[in-house]
Amino acid sequence: MRASGPLPVSAVVLAHDRRHAVDLVVRRLRSLGIDDVLVVDSGSSDGTAQMLAETHPWVTVVDPGGNVGASGRNLGVEQARHEHVLMLDDDAYPRPGAAEALLETFRLVPTAAVVGGLVRDVEEPPEGSDIAPDPDVVRYEGPGTFDWWLRRGRTHPVGPEGVPAFFFPEGCCMVRRTPFLEAGGFYAPYFFATSEIDLTTRLVARGFEVRYQPGAAFDHMKVRAGRVASSAVLRYRVRNQVWYFHRHFPRALAARRIAAYLLFDLVQAGYEGALRHWWTGVREAWTLRHTVAADVAPLPREVLRRAEMDRGRLHLRLLAVQLRKKALPRA
Repeated sequence: MRASGPLPVSAVVLAHDRRHAVDLVVRRLRSLGIDDVLVVDSGSSDGTAQMLAETHPWVTVVDPGGNVGASGRNLGVEQARHEHVLMLDDDAYPRPGAAEALLETFRLVPTAAVVGGLVRDVEEPPEGSDIAPDPDVVRYEGPGTFDWWLRRGRTHPVGPEGVPAFFFPEGCCMVRRTPFLEAGGFYAPYFFATSEIDLTTRLVARGFEVRYQPGAAFDHMKVRAGRVASSAVLRYRVRNQVWYFHRHFPRALAARRIAAYLLFDLVQAGYEGALRHWWTGVREAWTLRHTVAADVAPLPREVLRRAEMDRGRLHLRLLAVQLRKKALPRA
């Protein structure tokens, strides 16, 4: 049971052309006792800001001046009133008890700077409908899901202290404001994808850690059209992975990692029929390399080992699962 009165938590919602979903998310946050809500309206053209001003005047709307991607979250965290900040997408909201579970993990693990929650894909309610108490869950576990990655392919129970992780679901998590801002928040040149891996590495370099707490559930209202396609995400991931290794790894090690991950993503692109997006990512990583040149600062190998964990092996496991699935005869 939640104690009476507002929770000592802020919430930052990154919004882009999802007015109906944002309305539902804000209503849910209010019902959970979270009264410091900041919506970063990142280049919306559907009247999101006007809807919030008319329907939810208690919400702070932050205008970053256009669609700035993940780094728009930084502006919201800067203005948050509380040290603990829920980080949400415009189509994701915490389930009852999630914020309290995350706060408990922070209490038990003083070095934690970010704690990610369990992401459950659910159907978005029709226009004019409210969130159902128990919406139908489309997917939340299995190879390739956030839960699979964050548990590192394992299924053992997780206690209230959570488990260490090499990244976090940036739209379904809680951050500590001070270390988040001191580490620089999300890196603007990435725009989308890899931001959470990069931030995790920078936090580890500062002596912090990222945890996963599957006892804190978030519902993600899966939309089937009008958002960034998975093939386009692949383009950003390919480009940003190259920049990530270039920024943080010693040159020889970076070259080996870049080659390995480009090969993995090439196979992934072939599996998804998205070779064009793979090539676009490679080309942009090279032609736009000046974008990150000033921020190249290799970290000690021990820091990189603690930050990366077994990420490379997990990629190989996922690839093996996908190839086996592809090879199975269709029913």
